Amino acid sequence: MRIIFLAAGKSNRIFKKIKKNKCLININRKPLIKFLIDQIKKTKIKKISIITGFRAKILEKKLKNIKNIDFLFNEKFNSREMLYSLILGLKNYDEDILISYSDILFNSKIINTLLKKKSKEIKIPILKNWKKIWKIRNKDPLIDGETLFINNKGNIKSIGNKISDLKRIDYQYMGLIFIPKEKRKKILSLYKLISHNKKMHATGFLNFLVKKKNLIKTVVIDKGWYEFDDYEDLINYKKNYY
Repeated sequence: MRIIFLAAGKSNRIFKKIKKNKCLININRKPLIKFLIDQIKKTKIKKISIITGFRAKILEKKLKNIKNIDFLFNEKFNSREMLYSLILGLKNYDEDILISYSDILFNSKIINTLLKKKSKEIKIPILKNWKKIWKIRNKDPLIDGETLFINNKGNIKSIGNKISDLKRIDYQYMGLIFIPKEKRKKILSLYKLISHNKKMHATGFLNFLVKKKNLIKTVVIDKGWYEFDDYEDLINYKKNYY
């Protein structure tokens, strides 16, 4: 099994403050991406890939001494959304894959819970205490949040739309997607139908997969996660989370 970290973008909002790749912000006395890799080493995942783009050589240099890691360059990092990096990873690795954003914080327990049972279906963890995290981040989910609805079997009904009623939202997408080898070709085939849409986000694509009758299972998580969208998130993490 392989994990692919999506780390190609510049992240304009936070770059103005930190002047480096977002995944290199210092968390718990080390770069965030190294913290995440250390957590992955506590799981059954043995292979690590990083999709690079902005300042790729700097990121590779920071991680050059880590075993079982390779890098894949996204030459369209300036013109395409993160979904393009996700698809690039699927095209290059034919195996069970865990996709991970590189601007989130998670612990190994989340990954072990997600991968505890072998699955031939797409699967994502969903955060139960998301409102507490948004309060720590001092963010308004009505502005930046996205909907996530599941059915009584715990499968995704819809995801990625603008929130209009907070009372209806019980969970949050976490930026982690398990894609089994068996689903890889089908996902790549369906991507061709929307590849012209350069602005589609990963959650929009997940919603598209659901509409095309693809099952996406969920695993409920209640803690051990955080997100760094901008500099304020970093400050609030250090003040109120860590």
